[in-house]
Amino acid sequence: MVKVRQSKQELITHLHENLRFLKASASSFDSGYTSEAKRLAVTIRVLLHDTRKSQSLLGLLGWKQGFSFLDTALNYDLRNLMSHHGLVEIRLGDGSASYRAPLDQGSPIRPNQYVPFPEWWSKIVIVDLKKNKFHRGDLILALANWDGGAHVDPDLDEAYANLTRHNSIGWFFLDRNKEKSLVEVELFSVRQIAYEVISSVERKIAKYNIA
Repeated sequence: MVKVRQSKQELITHLHENLRFLKASASSFDSGYTSEAKRLAVTIRVLLHDTRKSQSLLGLLGWKQGFSFLDTALNYDLRNLMSHHGLVEIRLGDGSASYRAPLDQGSPIRPNQYVPFPEWWSKIVIVDLKKNKFHRGDLILALANWDGGAHVDPDLDEAYANLTRHNSIGWFFLDRNKEKSLVEVELFSVRQIAYEVISSVERKIAKYNIA
């Protein structure tokens, strides 16, 4: 099979397309369809994840080295005896509760700093009550590769299954005196990651006036 290498302008076209994919899925998520986080994860994987057999879109553009990403996640404190959800907040009201992706409206104690990709991708953003740790990359690849984004795996990693199916992060709320689990921390976390990716890529585009 003869292959033809895509030009840099074609790669930039793909970049703009993937930004539109992210924004469309983010809008759907914000309208209440939280499972859209799985498609956000797939698009983020296309943009950022390199393997031995495939290269990410930002890698093909040469943007992975020296590219800084917006970090809005609270730092994990090893002394913390409770669970940790560094990307999201908890919203309370009318006898119910849910996670919330703060986007650019988060607590002033959030870092809101730009850091190198390896540091950003591997930062711990969730720690459950059993001290299982999840990085940004863990969440993106789990949703994309195992849990319905681009593929459904019949077997899930136990720690991920406990987080997403059995509330191993351990937060509950009372609804009419009945205890209910606070769910979808992984989905809201990926929504916040998508906000960080969009902000970071658009900052790069604006800086270099990339059309």
